[in-house]
Amino acid sequence: MNKKGNITLFSSALAGLLLMITSCTSEPITVNQSGGAASLIAECADRNYISNTANHIIEGTVKKVESRLEEGGNVFTYTDLIIEEYIKGTPFGENRLQIVTPGGTVGDIGQWVEDQPIFHEGNKVRIYIVEMNGQFSIVCAQFGVEEIPGD
Repeated sequence: MNKKGNITLFSSALAGLLLMITSCTSEPITVNQSGGAASLIAECADRNYISNTANHIIEGTVKKVESRLEEGGNVFTYTDLIIEEYIKGTPFGENRLQIVTPGGTVGDIGQWVEDQPIFHEGNKVRIYIVEMNGQFSIVCAQFGVEEIPGD
């Protein structure tokens, strides 16, 4: 192989390695949830409303759930989810989400925020997500999350 062929081969290998590193270290899509009952409306009892409002409907497995005490004394729960299937919407660039919900327990401190979804490690879930101005949230808070029974 000549010098030009070696450089091309090296460049291709380097590009592939950079792509692998980038895909392994890129941040997951973040879904932020806010307040309690004020975010719910009567239509949230209607599955068709939730489904039609969602830009994305995904199914995946909860990998990790961790509550953290943030500056200011508020507790937030961070849920990592691996996406396994897209039911509706264009796939994200990543196959994982991080869902941030207010409330949780850290040591002796517990905060509960009504109407927020609660996730459990290892559970498979379907989540209805709406996107507004580049920000993601779960349609109708807890009503936009369904547990999928195991085999």
